[in-house]
Amino acid sequence: MDAQKGIIAVEEFNGKHKINENYRPIAESLKAKFRELEYVPVKNILFIENTEDKRKKNNSTVYAQISKIPPKFEEIIYQVTGKYFEYMLEIFKENTYAMSREQIVALIYHELRHIQLVQKKDGSEIDIVGHDVEDWLNMVEKLGLNWQGTMSQIPDLLGDGVNWESIEGPMNLFPAETSLKLVK
Repeated sequence: MDAQKGIIAVEEFNGKHKINENYRPIAESLKAKFRELEYVPVKNILFIENTEDKRKKNNSTVYAQISKIPPKFEEIIYQVTGKYFEYMLEIFKENTYAMSREQIVALIYHELRHIQLVQKKDGSEIDIVGHDVEDWLNMVEKLGLNWQGTMSQIPDLLGDGVNWESIEGPMNLFPAETSLKLVK
């Protein structure tokens, strides 16, 4: 991929953290399709694969995480590559190796949702935010609690004719309780 060659200085690097620009077109397509991603600066995200860690947090598997790149590393990366990156999306390959394409697309959508326009006392700014429940409420309602599990069959969010609003999530065991509510 031409864009990848513009970023990678050592093409045959076999270390633990590898740049993988193949996720960028997925992120760009998701941003173009979903209004809630309109503020996500996809061009400023560095896509990294962690090839060794089996990340867990609170006994749950971590498939990916998005974070801000510290300003000093933004500057160093710019000096080395001539490209500006503000965020890093890290995919844990040991935890995602058995995921389907549809699940990888949903995973990237999930991570991009963390970047939102937030109201601060000095005005609005783009920042990283946490989930509204253990996961994003809309993902649980539309894709199910275990959408990332290897036995889960989920729709391709980028598929032709797939409209997020028309996706009906899995049937709940208790039909009267078919949706989660955020309780404060």
